[in-house]
Amino acid sequence: MTRDRKFEWGGLSAGREDFVTAAEALTALEELVAEYADLSPETGLSEGEAFVRLSAGERWAIVSTPGTRWFSVRVHSGHRARLDDATSTRAEAAMLLRTYVAVGAASVRGEAVIDGDRLTVTAAGRRVSLVRPIADRLRGWVRGGR
Repeated sequence: MTRDRKFEWGGLSAGREDFVTAAEALTALEELVAEYADLSPETGLSEGEAFVRLSAGERWAIVSTPGTRWFSVRVHSGHRARLDDATSTRAEAAMLLRTYVAVGAASVRGEAVIDGDRLTVTAAGRRVSLVRPIADRLRGWVRGGR
């Protein structure tokens, strides 16, 4: 490790000037949600993570991140996607947040496609597959269903 690289929880950051904190991620999420006013967005900080919750009726999605380390989207069906990336730059972190919020919104709007155990969403020019946690998949397999 050199003086210009600082160790952060989760690994070496892309460089301190590129490291995104949870508070900065929250600010970015608050700016993004204006596009999703129809989905009752709620933003906040919880346990060191910035999050946005989008919902309509029984459908919901939560996008969360502690900043530069990982990015996650979970939806009402139990499907989720998580990208671990301790070296993303500010620009990459902003793109990942935009993408994951768009994926969550598409799911809430019913635009996701079930593909076996996966939920596939095309949003923000990207195709993202969400899966259920392994324990849920195993329980379904043991019961003989999905």
